[in-house]
Amino acid sequence: MFVSERLNEILKLIEEKGKVEVNNLSNFFKVSKDLIRKDLSKLEEQGLLERTYGGAIKKRQFAKTITIASRILENVEIKKKIALKALNEIKEYESIFLDISSINYILAQEIIKNNSSLTIITNMIDIMHLFSLNPNSKTKLVGIGGNCNNIIDGFVGISAINQINHFNIDRCFIGAIGVNLYNGNVSTYDQEDGLTKSAIISMSKNKYLITEKRKIDQDGQYNFSNLKFFDYIIIDDDISKDKSKEFKKYKVKII
Repeated sequence: MFVSERLNEILKLIEEKGKVEVNNLSNFFKVSKDLIRKDLSKLEEQGLLERTYGGAIKKRQFAKTITIASRILENVEIKKKIALKALNEIKEYESIFLDISSINYILAQEIIKNNSSLTIITNMIDIMHLFSLNPNSKTKLVGIGGNCNNIIDGFVGISAINQINHFNIDRCFIGAIGVNLYNGNVSTYDQEDGLTKSAIISMSKNKYLITEKRKIDQDGQYNFSNLKFFDYIIIDDDISKDKSKEFKKYKVKII
């Protein structure tokens, strides 16, 4: 096998598994460990992976800040699939927290269609607006105030956190910009948003992380929680067996 062919195969394995180990690659390609280390170093220099102790992981992307108005219009069908899975988890008469998330915006639309007897608590402005357009809904809306962040379309910060700390929440649905399977970190763009998300999680009985599968390969600026603090993660599609094993380390159930 030519060097270029081996390098391409290593990249395919990382894409499939998320990580590779020097020992396993050495056995797989029947070459020395030193040669594999040189291969990994070469690929790292090209920005195609990240070296770790004993191997390498897929190169992670750093999420760019995008306004919520733009995010709501992206990947609508994928987000609706996640939102409908989340809807199936909700029971009548429960208190539900929908945090700032384009998926939660779609989930709110589905809740309004169902006209269920629920209490919806939210700090997202567009979700508040949706419910204000449906005054005869059986769903009760509680809006959280605080510092208004126009980019993420919601209220965050100490004032919002102080209000959240007074609620007993049956289920929260938390959006994220990035999910790191190798250390469990869950991230967002903004520190105040992250601190607000942490407060919501701490006051909730059942904690759901809702995110697109593609975000497993990227990170946000601020780590606000860890997978081990969630009960469930709702994603749009099946993930590989290797990634599923990584999730099991954190005892979080995939929906």
